[in-house]
Amino acid sequence: MSIEPQDVRASDVSFLPIVAAYVKNLGIVEQVDRLCPAMSDVSPGKVVMALILDTLAGRSPLYKLELSFVGQDTELLFGEEIAPAKFNDDAVGRSMDSLFEVGTGKILTAIVLSAIKQYNLDTLKVHHDTTSVTVYGDYDLYRDSAHGHPFVITRGFNKDHRPDLKQIIQSLVCVDRGIPVAAKMMDGNRSDKTVNNNLLVDVAKKMKELGQNDPVYVADSALVTQDNLDLLADGEKGCRFITRLPRTYKECGSVVCWAMENNAWDDIGIISAQRYTGKRKPSYYHGFETEVDLYGRRYRSLVVHSDALDKKSVKKFEREMERDRDDLARIAQEQAKIGYACLADAHSALKRLHRGKFHFLSGEVYEVPHYPKGRPKAQIARTPTRIDYRLALSVEPDEVGIARSKREAGVLCC
Repeated sequence: MSIEPQDVRASDVSFLPIVAAYVKNLGIVEQVDRLCPAMSDVSPGKVVMALILDTLAGRSPLYKLELSFVGQDTELLFGEEIAPAKFNDDAVGRSMDSLFEVGTGKILTAIVLSAIKQYNLDTLKVHHDTTSVTVYGDYDLYRDSAHGHPFVITRGFNKDHRPDLKQIIQSLVCVDRGIPVAAKMMDGNRSDKTVNNNLLVDVAKKMKELGQNDPVYVADSALVTQDNLDLLADGEKGCRFITRLPRTYKECGSVVCWAMENNAWDDIGIISAQRYTGKRKPSYYHGFETEVDLYGRRYRSLVVHSDALDKKSVKKFEREMERDRDDLARIAQEQAKIGYACLADAHSALKRLHRGKFHFLSGEVYEVPHYPKGRPKAQIARTPTRIDYRLALSVEPDEVGIARSKREAGVLCC
């Protein structure tokens, strides 16, 4: 049978068949269809698959989904030919309602269980973090205290550096190399400390559902509060954990200073798998292990030192240096305006000068004589009516303090 040119169609599917293959291997369509009733011509599972393909293709709107599949080989992507018009806004809206009624957490757990079995994922370490999702508009939905919405869109600490916009907080729990196993949207002004506390109640239960009875919870320093540590110590609800001890805790400063002053480091070496290049040198690490006491409990603590500062630490260090220098320069200008009646007072003021973290004020006392008014007589020595004493100051770098702080900038206490 001959093929006529008009019977041949060409579609630029790019990488989407690879994404579709993973969606099929994970059984996402089947799991969604098993849990969610169909409410249109196309099943909720196929709508979810279409949304995944659409998002990874670079589009972000949820409306007019059908436009993404005009001219596409839908049979190749979905395993059957589906008219793009079936992915209309009504079909997507009904599917989204069905997903909400069943519960996205329940659906995600079913899919994750399939992924763990199929890809043998490591569920021992559970990583948690939050991020803010910035939105535009007023969202004036919460005047009634009994509004019933699952989260409140409001202003909070915006990680996109847009405090003028409202936001919601997304909490994400991952295993292995960043595979999400639980996700939840929360109020835009929710603190990471309370997020951890609420999440900890469910972590042990969630990981047992995934077949892990002894997980290690990994989170940032917001985990370290008395309530959270009490919950982690609970035999049934708690679990082991790894976190960074905040620098605001005196215990952190104490163990870091002890390790630095006593040079009590163990060689860890290079742990990066990246090869050395002329432009990139792998960091070399040292470690010091000890214990700290927090809220009446003893915890294992590890101080880690890197010989390379990351960009964030460098910028912070440079900002602190500049601020310290500017503060002392302002103090020097103010001190230069003060006149002292006697030399002893001036020397006492010189000794009392403020010392910064990275700089200090250095100077000397000089005399400022005051003479009577009028033109002095020729060849007659002028006798001052009084002498003031002032300070001539300059800002000098504290090389020892700078070197110590620079070393500490590459240190983490866990």
